[in-house]
Amino acid sequence: MPDYAIVTDELRRLTVRVIPAALVIFGLLVLLGQPLGQVALGVLAGTLFALWNFYLMGRSAVRAACQTNPGRASKIVTRSYAMRYVLTALFLLAVIWTGRISVPAAVLPLFSPKITLMISHYWKKGGKP
Repeated sequence: MPDYAIVTDELRRLTVRVIPAALVIFGLLVLLGQPLGQVALGVLAGTLFALWNFYLMGRSAVRAACQTNPGRASKIVTRSYAMRYVLTALFLLAVIWTGRISVPAAVLPLFSPKITLMISHYWKKGGKP
């Protein structure tokens, strides 16, 4: 049975970094004239979904790393990748369908974990390529 402690630790670190990014997105969209309630729901939903998606990715990576058969590990990663895309599509369809959530406010936080990880990696290296 794989140990997912590394995934939860990294998720905790990422959450601390993503929250300020979500607040910046929230502030910018409100300043651009988007309705406050819809933006708040969108940013909250998008941020929570992005973090959950990151958690699912980490779990599948740990599960694949624990496999002794490379073919099976590849299938685990591929299946997880496809399933996360399907879940993202369903999330976006639900956001569009409800109409009570600002679509840009829900979509922009989906990119914040990736941007946050790139920035933290850059700072860790001391800004050297």
